Amino acid sequence: MGKYIGCDFGDWEEMDRSSVSECDFSSARLQDCRLLNCDMKGILIPKWPCFCLLNPAEARDFVISQQWPKKIGLTLDIYTDSDRECVAIFGDASVLAKESGLSLSEIRALLQIIPGVNIVD
Repeated sequence: MGKYIGCDFGDWEEMDRSSVSECDFSSARLQDCRLLNCDMKGILIPKWPCFCLLNPAEARDFVISQQWPKKIGLTLDIYTDSDRECVAIFGDASVLAKESGLSLSEIRALLQIIPGVNIVD
């Protein structure tokens, strides 16, 4: 529970055994937070308007090949410019909506086309 901004959960170096497992973030608000070197099985992600981008480095080619509204494109560029140790990154669509002037439904439609995006209602 709670609100977390810019937090890393997990370890950059420890790849064999993560310090993050079986975590329930479903009641949290996460913005610009990363999960590092962990197995996403058993990790419960927050509900919309939060969203989760799994394996952000793998979505990079798709993200940079698209035309995005300026603020959204910048945020997605930052999210996907990640090392492989980052297995997921969380964003808050309400923050993106406020910063970009778009509605939550417009933000959701943009996010849903990105490979690896997970949205929980």
